[in-house]
Amino acid sequence: MTPRFILDENVVILAQQGLDERGNPSPVCADLVQQIIEICHTIVVDDVLWDKFDEQLNRPGHQLAQAGPVLLRVLCNALATADKVDGLGHTASSFNEEGAMPRGSIDDTYIVRLAVESGATLVPTDGPLRDDLRDSGIQDRYGLTVVSPDEALEML
Repeated sequence: MTPRFILDENVVILAQQGLDERGNPSPVCADLVQQIIEICHTIVVDDVLWDKFDEQLNRPGHQLAQAGPVLLRVLCNALATADKVDGLGHTASSFNEEGAMPRGSIDDTYIVRLAVESGATLVPTDGPLRDDLRDSGIQDRYGLTVVSPDEALEML
C-alpha cells in the first residue's frame, strides 16, 4: 500500500518559506513535500484542509517574495497526477471521542478527523497537538501515527 501523509497547514507554510517551526532556515518541510510527491506517496486532504492550504499559501506573509505561491502551484500540479493528492471533494466526519480533544488542540479537530477517517500518517508541526493526541488516548484508540516533519522525512 502506498504510504499516505496528512500535512497540517503549518508544514506547507514552512515548506513555502524554507523555515522550521522556530523560524530558522530549514529545508525539512520543503524536502518532505517534494519527496512525498516524487516518491509516489500520497498527500491526503479533504476540502477543509485544502481550503486552509489555499488560504495560508496565498497570504502575502507566507509567500516567498520573489516566487509567489510556489508550493500551492506544486500541490495543484500534483492533483493532476493519479494518487499524489487524495480526498478532495470530501469533508472528514466527526469521530466518537472528539470530545476528548484537549482545549488547546480543539482548533485542530478537522485534521484529527481526517487522520482518524483515513488512517494516514499525521504530520503536524505542533508538538502540543502530538502530546494531546497521545495523552488523551485518541492516538492509541484509533491507531494513529503522528510524527514531526523530521520524523516523516526519515520515514521516506
